[in-house]
Amino acid sequence: MTTTTIMYLLGNNGDRIPYLVADGSTIAKGDVLELEDNGIVIAQTNADTPVVGIAAHEKVANDGNTSITAITNCVAKMTIVGGGSATIGDTVSMDATNNEINLATSLDDEKGWAIGWAMDTGSAGETVPVRIVK
Repeated sequence: MTTTTIMYLLGNNGDRIPYLVADGSTIAKGDVLELEDNGIVIAQTNADTPVVGIAAHEKVANDGNTSITAITNCVAKMTIVGGGSATIGDTVSMDATNNEINLATSLDDEKGWAIGWAMDTGSAGETVPVRIVK
């Protein structure tokens, strides 16, 4: 499984937003966080779902912790999904494979599922910098 690596924190060291997480969840530092009902997040595993940022720290299952911090407003290295591609300036969204991006569709923009835009051109399996806006 790939994780996302933050290259640059923008603004005031990126924007850090606290979210709720189930005690039984396991989340790696650098996982993209997917929003579920009631403000609870999980490690992103679905396409076409709202994402809120990148996990700032690890969450170990059953450690008693029920909060995690998401980082937005940054530039991160992300991998393009197999069969996918991105051109500099393209809006990208999350694929069903954790932490992999694909070219966003108009519905991704309309629904708020896009995570940012590509800052380089790449093809399947390549890592490109992405301006994370959420």
